[in-house]
Amino acid sequence: MTVALANALRKGWFAYTNGEKGNNYTRADRLERKVTSYCQDIAATDEAIKVAKETTKGSRYVNALTNTLNSSKSTSKLLEWAGKGANFASKAVNPILCVASGARVLSAEDKKSALLQEAGAMGGMFLFEGIIKKNLGLNGKPAAYVNNKVLSGAAKTIKTFAATNKFLKHIPTNRLTGILKAAIFVIGSCTGFALGGKLGKTVADNTTAKDFQMKKMMAEQAKINELNKSNAGQMTNVIA
Repeated sequence: MTVALANALRKGWFAYTNGEKGNNYTRADRLERKVTSYCQDIAATDEAIKVAKETTKGSRYVNALTNTLNSSKSTSKLLEWAGKGANFASKAVNPILCVASGARVLSAEDKKSALLQEAGAMGGMFLFEGIIKKNLGLNGKPAAYVNNKVLSGAAKTIKTFAATNKFLKHIPTNRLTGILKAAIFVIGSCTGFALGGKLGKTVADNTTAKDFQMKKMMAEQAKINELNKSNAGQMTNVIA
Protein backbone atom coordinates (compact mmCIF):
# COMPACT_ATOMS: atom_id res chain seq x y z
CA MET A 1 0.00 0.00 0.00
CA THR A 2 2.93 2.32 0.65
CA VAL A 3 3.85 2.59 -3.04
CA ALA A 4 0.22 3.05 -4.15
CA LEU A 5 -0.31 5.79 -1.56
CA ALA A 6 2.90 7.55 -2.57
CA ASN A 7 1.90 7.36 -6.24
CA ALA A 8 -1.62 8.64 -5.54
CA LEU A 9 -0.32 11.61 -3.56
CA ARG A 10 2.43 12.62 -5.97
CA LYS A 11 0.20 12.26 -9.05
CA GLY A 12 -2.54 14.22 -7.31
CA TRP A 13 -0.12 17.03 -6.47
CA PHE A 14 1.26 17.20 -10.00
CA ALA A 15 -2.31 17.15 -11.38
CA TYR A 16 -3.13 20.18 -9.22
CA THR A 17 0.00 22.17 -10.17
CA ASN A 18 -0.41 21.39 -13.88
CA GLY A 19 -4.07 22.37 -13.63
CA GLU A 20 -3.05 25.75 -12.19
CA LYS A 21 -0.55 26.24 -15.03
CA GLY A 22 -3.24 25.24 -17.52
CA ASN A 23 -5.45 28.06 -16.22
CA ASN A 24 -2.69 30.62 -16.82
CA TYR A 25 -3.55 32.17 -20.20
CA THR A 26 -0.08 33.74 -20.55
CA ARG A 27 1.62 30.33 -20.83
CA ALA A 28 2.51 29.02 -24.29
CA ASP A 29 2.01 25.44 -23.07
CA ARG A 30 -1.37 26.06 -21.40
CA LEU A 31 -3.22 23.42 -23.45
CA GLU A 32 -0.54 20.77 -22.92
CA ARG A 33 -0.61 21.42 -19.16
CA LYS A 34 -4.40 21.04 -19.14
CA VAL A 35 -4.17 17.67 -20.87
CA THR A 36 -1.35 16.59 -18.53
CA SER A 37 -3.42 17.55 -15.50
CA TYR A 38 -6.37 15.53 -16.81
CA CYS A 39 -4.19 12.45 -17.34
CA GLN A 40 -2.66 12.81 -13.89
CA ASP A 41 -6.14 13.16 -12.35
CA ILE A 42 -7.11 9.81 -13.89
CA ALA A 43 -3.86 8.17 -12.82
CA ALA A 44 -4.15 9.56 -9.27
CA THR A 45 -7.73 8.28 -9.00
CA ASP A 46 -6.63 4.83 -10.14
CA GLU A 47 -3.90 4.76 -7.47
CA ALA A 48 -6.35 6.03 -4.82
CA ILE A 49 -8.70 3.14 -5.63
CA LYS A 50 -5.79 0.73 -5.07
CA VAL A 51 -5.14 2.31 -1.67
CA ALA A 52 -8.83 2.04 -0.75
CA LYS A 53 -8.89 -1.64 -1.73
CA GLU A 54 -5.79 -2.45 0.33
CA THR A 55 -6.91 -0.36 3.30
CA THR A 56 -10.35 -2.00 3.46
CA LYS A 57 -9.17 -5.50 2.55
CA GLY A 58 -11.53 -8.08 4.00
CA SER A 59 -14.54 -5.79 4.00
CA ARG A 60 -17.48 -7.70 2.49
CA TYR A 61 -18.88 -4.46 1.05
CA VAL A 62 -15.62 -3.64 -0.77
CA ASN A 63 -15.25 -7.24 -1.92
CA ALA A 64 -18.79 -7.21 -3.28
CA LEU A 65 -18.13 -3.92 -5.08
CA THR A 66 -14.86 -5.25 -6.52
CA ASN A 67 -16.55 -8.41 -7.79
CA THR A 68 -19.32 -6.35 -9.37
CA LEU A 69 -16.81 -4.07 -11.10
CA ASN A 70 -14.76 -7.00 -12.36
CA SER A 71 -17.81 -8.74 -13.81
CA SER A 72 -19.05 -5.47 -15.34
CA LYS A 73 -15.77 -4.74 -17.14
CA SER A 74 -16.49 -7.43 -19.72
CA THR A 75 -19.95 -6.04 -20.52
CA SER A 76 -19.60 -2.29 -19.93
CA LYS A 77 -17.77 -0.19 -22.53
CA LEU A 78 -17.69 2.71 -20.06
CA LEU A 79 -15.75 0.74 -17.43
CA GLU A 80 -13.56 -0.80 -20.12
CA TRP A 81 -12.57 2.63 -21.42
CA ALA A 82 -12.14 3.96 -17.87
CA GLY A 83 -9.57 1.24 -17.22
CA LYS A 84 -7.83 1.99 -20.50
CA GLY A 85 -7.88 5.70 -19.62
CA ALA A 86 -6.08 5.09 -16.34
CA ASN A 87 -3.52 2.91 -18.11
CA PHE A 88 -3.03 5.56 -20.81
CA ALA A 89 -2.69 8.32 -18.22
CA SER A 90 0.15 6.57 -16.42
CA LYS A 91 2.07 6.30 -19.70
CA ALA A 92 1.14 9.62 -21.34
CA VAL A 93 2.16 12.17 -18.70
CA ASN A 94 5.89 12.39 -19.45
CA PRO A 95 5.45 12.57 -23.26
CA ILE A 96 2.89 15.37 -22.81
CA LEU A 97 5.28 17.25 -20.52
CA CYS A 98 7.90 16.95 -23.26
CA VAL A 99 5.39 18.39 -25.75
CA ALA A 100 4.74 21.27 -23.34
CA SER A 101 8.48 21.88 -23.10
CA GLY A 102 8.67 21.89 -26.91
CA ALA A 103 5.83 24.42 -27.05
CA ARG A 104 7.83 26.80 -24.85
CA VAL A 105 10.82 26.44 -27.17
CA LEU A 106 8.76 27.14 -30.29
CA SER A 107 7.17 30.24 -28.74
CA ALA A 108 10.50 31.66 -27.56
CA GLU A 109 12.24 34.42 -29.53
CA ASP A 110 15.66 32.84 -28.95
CA LYS A 111 14.84 29.21 -29.75
CA LYS A 112 18.38 27.83 -29.37
CA SER A 113 18.74 29.22 -25.85
CA ALA A 114 15.23 28.09 -24.93
CA LEU A 115 16.04 24.59 -26.20
CA LEU A 116 19.15 24.39 -23.99
CA GLN A 117 17.23 25.58 -20.93
CA GLU A 118 14.26 23.26 -21.50
CA ALA A 119 16.54 20.29 -22.22
CA GLY A 120 18.40 20.96 -18.99
CA ALA A 121 15.16 21.29 -16.98
CA MET A 122 13.53 18.14 -18.36
CA GLY A 123 16.79 16.18 -18.17
CA GLY A 124 17.29 17.20 -14.54
CA MET A 125 13.70 16.30 -13.68
CA PHE A 126 13.88 12.84 -15.26
CA LEU A 127 17.31 12.18 -13.70
CA PHE A 128 16.16 13.06 -10.17
CA GLU A 129 12.87 11.18 -10.60
CA GLY A 130 14.70 8.08 -11.82
CA ILE A 131 17.10 8.12 -8.88
CA ILE A 132 14.28 8.61 -6.36
CA LYS A 133 12.07 5.91 -7.91
CA LYS A 134 14.94 3.43 -7.83
CA ASN A 135 15.95 4.19 -4.25
CA LEU A 136 12.42 4.37 -2.81
CA GLY A 137 11.04 1.42 -4.76
CA LEU A 138 8.45 3.47 -6.65
CA ASN A 139 9.25 1.69 -9.92
CA GLY A 140 7.77 -1.64 -8.86
CA LYS A 141 11.14 -3.01 -7.77
CA PRO A 142 12.61 -3.40 -4.24
CA ALA A 143 13.81 -0.13 -2.71
CA ALA A 144 17.55 0.31 -3.29
CA TYR A 145 18.11 2.65 -0.33
CA VAL A 146 18.46 -0.32 2.03
CA ASN A 147 21.81 -1.12 0.38
CA ASN A 148 23.12 2.40 0.90
CA LYS A 149 24.58 3.15 4.34
CA VAL A 150 23.80 6.87 4.22
CA LEU A 151 20.25 6.49 2.94
CA SER A 152 19.41 3.53 5.19
CA GLY A 153 20.77 5.47 8.17
CA ALA A 154 18.59 8.45 7.29
CA ALA A 155 15.56 6.14 6.95
CA LYS A 156 16.20 4.68 10.43
CA THR A 157 16.50 8.18 11.89
CA ILE A 158 13.19 9.21 10.32
CA LYS A 159 11.45 6.05 11.57
CA THR A 160 12.78 6.62 15.10
CA PHE A 161 11.64 10.24 15.04
CA ALA A 162 8.17 9.26 13.74
CA ALA A 163 7.80 6.58 16.42
CA THR A 164 8.55 9.05 19.22
CA ASN A 165 6.72 12.10 17.85
CA LYS A 166 3.41 12.81 19.60
CA PHE A 167 1.53 13.43 16.35
CA LEU A 168 3.27 11.16 13.83
CA LYS A 169 3.22 8.02 15.99
CA HIS A 170 -0.58 7.85 15.64
CA ILE A 171 -0.36 7.59 11.82
CA PRO A 172 -0.09 3.98 10.52
CA THR A 173 3.47 3.25 9.38
CA ASN A 174 2.55 2.33 5.81
CA ARG A 175 0.53 5.52 5.31
CA LEU A 176 3.24 7.72 6.82
CA THR A 177 5.85 6.03 4.63
CA GLY A 178 3.68 6.64 1.57
CA ILE A 179 3.28 10.32 2.44
CA LEU A 180 7.04 10.72 2.96
CA LYS A 181 7.87 8.97 -0.30
CA ALA A 182 5.40 11.16 -2.18
CA ALA A 183 6.84 14.32 -0.60
CA ILE A 184 10.41 13.27 -1.39
CA PHE A 185 9.46 12.49 -5.00
CA VAL A 186 7.66 15.81 -5.54
CA ILE A 187 10.46 17.84 -3.93
CA GLY A 188 13.11 15.89 -5.86
CA SER A 189 11.28 16.28 -9.17
CA CYS A 190 10.85 20.03 -8.72
CA THR A 191 14.46 20.40 -7.54
CA GLY A 192 15.78 18.47 -10.55
CA PHE A 193 13.68 20.61 -12.90
CA ALA A 194 14.89 23.86 -11.29
CA LEU A 195 18.58 22.89 -11.14
CA GLY A 196 18.55 21.48 -14.67
CA GLY A 197 16.86 24.62 -15.96
CA LYS A 198 19.43 26.86 -14.24
CA LEU A 199 22.29 24.81 -15.66
CA GLY A 200 20.78 24.98 -19.15
CA LYS A 201 20.24 28.75 -18.80
CA THR A 202 23.84 29.27 -17.65
CA VAL A 203 25.14 27.36 -20.68
CA ALA A 204 22.78 29.27 -22.98
CA ASP A 205 23.69 32.67 -21.50
CA ASN A 206 27.36 32.03 -22.26
CA THR A 207 26.87 30.57 -25.75
CA THR A 208 23.72 30.82 -27.86
CA ALA A 209 22.20 33.84 -26.06
CA LYS A 210 25.25 36.03 -26.75
CA ASP A 211 25.21 35.08 -30.42
CA PHE A 212 21.46 35.75 -30.62
CA GLN A 213 21.76 39.18 -29.01
CA MET A 214 24.63 40.13 -31.33
CA LYS A 215 22.66 39.11 -34.43
CA LYS A 216 19.60 40.93 -33.11
CA MET A 217 21.59 44.13 -32.54
CA MET A 218 23.12 43.88 -36.04
CA ALA A 219 19.67 43.39 -37.59
CA GLU A 220 18.27 46.38 -35.68
CA GLN A 221 21.26 48.52 -36.70
CA ALA A 222 20.75 47.51 -40.35
CA LYS A 223 17.10 48.62 -40.12
CA ILE A 224 18.17 51.96 -38.61
CA ASN A 225 20.71 52.47 -41.41
CA GLU A 226 18.07 51.71 -44.04
CA LEU A 227 15.68 54.15 -42.36
CA ASN A 228 18.35 56.87 -42.24
CA LYS A 229 19.13 56.36 -45.96
CA SER A 230 15.44 56.58 -46.79
CA ASN A 231 15.03 59.79 -44.77
CA ALA A 232 18.16 61.31 -46.37
CA GLY A 233 16.79 60.54 -49.86
CA GLN A 234 13.49 62.19 -49.04
CA MET A 235 15.27 65.33 -47.78
CA THR A 236 17.33 65.51 -50.99
CA ASN A 237 14.18 65.37 -53.10
CA VAL A 238 12.55 68.14 -51.09
CA ILE A 239 15.62 70.44 -51.43
CA ALA A 240 15.93 69.75 -55.15
